[in-house]
Amino acid sequence: MSEEFDPEADNGAPGWEAIDEVLDELYDNAEPMHWGTILPYNLGGEDPLYGVSVYESQKQQPHLHYVTYGFSDLYEKEDEESEVSGYGFELTFRLSASKGTEPPVWVVNFLQNLARYVFQSGNGFGPGHTIPLNSPICLESETQICAVIFVEDPELGTIETPNGEVQFLQVFGLTESELDATQCWNALRFAELVQEFNPLLITDVDRESYLAQPKFQSTVSELTSEEGASAAMMCANEFRVLRDPETSDVTLVLGAIVAPSLGKRLRGRLPFGREFQLVGEEDSIVFRPADQYQLTMQDHVSEFEFTNSQVEVISKQMQANAGTWKLEDPPGFTLVIEQTEIKDNDGNVTDVLG
Repeated sequence: MSEEFDPEADNGAPGWEAIDEVLDELYDNAEPMHWGTILPYNLGGEDPLYGVSVYESQKQQPHLHYVTYGFSDLYEKEDEESEVSGYGFELTFRLSASKGTEPPVWVVNFLQNLARYVFQSGNGFGPGHTIPLNSPICLESETQICAVIFVEDPELGTIETPNGEVQFLQVFGLTESELDATQCWNALRFAELVQEFNPLLITDVDRESYLAQPKFQSTVSELTSEEGASAAMMCANEFRVLRDPETSDVTLVLGAIVAPSLGKRLRGRLPFGREFQLVGEEDSIVFRPADQYQLTMQDHVSEFEFTNSQVEVISKQMQANAGTWKLEDPPGFTLVIEQTEIKDNDGNVTDVLG
C-alpha cells in the first residue's frame, strides 16, 4: 500500500468525488491520511480496494475514522440497470485512539481482507450481518475482539452518487460472548443497546465484553427469551447430509466452526415458529418447526422438520468438539462434528477447531 493520494480520484471519478464531498462536509475539509493501492486489483494487484482514508475525530471520544474506496463504482458505473453503485456500500471503522495517534495500518489490512472476501465470493455485507474472525481482530494486541457486526455509519448514513446509492457500513468489533448473543437474538437490536453506552460504536480493542455488566446481560437475556432470533440464514460450506439407502438412517455432518453458531440459531428460531436456513455454495439445509420429525431430500436441498424437544437435544450437541452422537429422538439420526482447519490467505493452516 502507498500513503500517497490517488491522483485519479479527481479525474473522472464521480463516485469517488461524491464520497469526498460528504467527508469534506463532516470533517470541515480536513486532509486525511490516505493509503492508495499501487496496482489495481483488476490488473493483478492483491488489494481489492482502491484506497482507504482515515480522519481524526474528537466526537464522543478521540478516535480514528477509516473509510474505504472501492466497493462502490468510483469511476464509470458498471451496471446501468442497478439503482445502487457497485456493491451498494463502502466500509468504515472507528478505532479508539488518543489524540495525535499515528493511524495503525492493521485496520487497513483488515478492511482489505474483508474486501477480498466480497470480491472473491460475490457476497456483499449489510446492516446486521456478523462475521466471526476466528482470531483476534488485531494480532498485535491481547484483545478480546474476535468478531464484527455491520451497521450503518451513525454519521455518514447513505448517500446518492452519480453512479447510484452508497451506504456507509460501519464495522464494529465484538467479543465472542457478544457474537453469541447476536446469534441467539438480534444483531441490530444488540448494537442499539450498545449505542446507549457507545453512540458512535467506536471499537476499543482493550475493552471487556459489555455482557460483563450485569444490567446489560440481564436486558439481553430477557429480550432474547421474549423475541427469539431474527436472523433466518447463515452461509457456510462445512456441512453435508448423508442418508443410508437401505435403512433411511440420516447423518448430519457439521464442521466444528459451524456447529456452535447453528445450534444457537436453531434454539433461537424453531421454538418461536420460525424456520432457519444453512446455505453453502452448492447445497443448503432448511430447518423447520413441526409436530413430528421429517426429512425431505431433493436436488441440493435437505429439509429437516424437528419438534421443540428434538431441537433442544440436537442443538445442545452442536459444540466445537469433534465427535459422533447417535440420538434416540429422532430415531435413526446421527450428528457428526468434524474438525475444521483455519487457514490464512496463503492457505497455511493456522489453527484447528474441534
